[in-house]
Amino acid sequence: MEQNRTTKTNRQPFTALHAAGLLLLLLTAAAIFFGVHPRYRILSYGILAVSALAAWKRNWMFRIIVAVELGFAAFLWTFPQAGYHIVSAIPLATVVLLLVFRFLGKPVKIAAATVCAIAALGLLMIEIPIVKTSLKPAEPGAKYVVVLGAAVYGEEPSITLSRRLDRAILYAEENPGAKLVMSGGQGEGEDISEAECMRRYASERGVAPDRILLEDRSTSTNENLTFSKAVIDADGGSGARVAIVSSGYHLYRAEQTAKKLGLNGFGVAGADGYPLYMVGMYLREALAVVKLWAFGA
Repeated sequence: MEQNRTTKTNRQPFTALHAAGLLLLLLTAAAIFFGVHPRYRILSYGILAVSALAAWKRNWMFRIIVAVELGFAAFLWTFPQAGYHIVSAIPLATVVLLLVFRFLGKPVKIAAATVCAIAALGLLMIEIPIVKTSLKPAEPGAKYVVVLGAAVYGEEPSITLSRRLDRAILYAEENPGAKLVMSGGQGEGEDISEAECMRRYASERGVAPDRILLEDRSTSTNENLTFSKAVIDADGGSGARVAIVSSGYHLYRAEQTAKKLGLNGFGVAGADGYPLYMVGMYLREALAVVKLWAFGA
């Protein structure tokens, strides 16, 4: 009597859940490839190789995804900038949701899905004005250009600050009658005030000293604009049109604060940083905007 023989395999049928898992791995690889400095792209190739293994050994996929996402979060923490640290919450949240939907009961899954949907909708409503303001083109004709401070490392500007300054200097070149107001006090780890660092940066790039005003006491956006307004008023520019230069994610809050202070201002966005860093900063800015809406500061 002939016996049917079956070939044993450790591979499961390819399902929609497997497809979603592979998509998650590919998105993680793309985030590293396009989102940080090109020197780290080799990591994305490693994730692609792991994705191929997950597609072949589908019963390993869950463990592979958890390992990759935890590794991704740890990788983001190797950077000193807060924006990357904030983004690390995304892969960590992904791991938590994977564990919830794999091991917990239906009521918990429904509750988790509901919370995620509400959080996503709320975040979208907050981010819409932030993103919309960041995309507005700069208006010409401002008499003053207030440059909002950012981190200084010792006496050197951070990438964020140098990009704000580059945009402010370009605006000043396009509007020869405008004066630059460098706004920022001295924080932890800074050997000089942010305003002084900005003054040096602009001077080295040919901006005349008589076009630079300093505000070197502020420690927040509200103080940046409050004290800068006082500097402008003292210079005889009360009521003048003011360009406020900052990172794109920061402009909505800056414009709203300026309006509250009676400053006739509009935002001008400096160049963005690497995409993953910017995602983190837009997420952090959402919390700052909620605070602004709730408390007006």
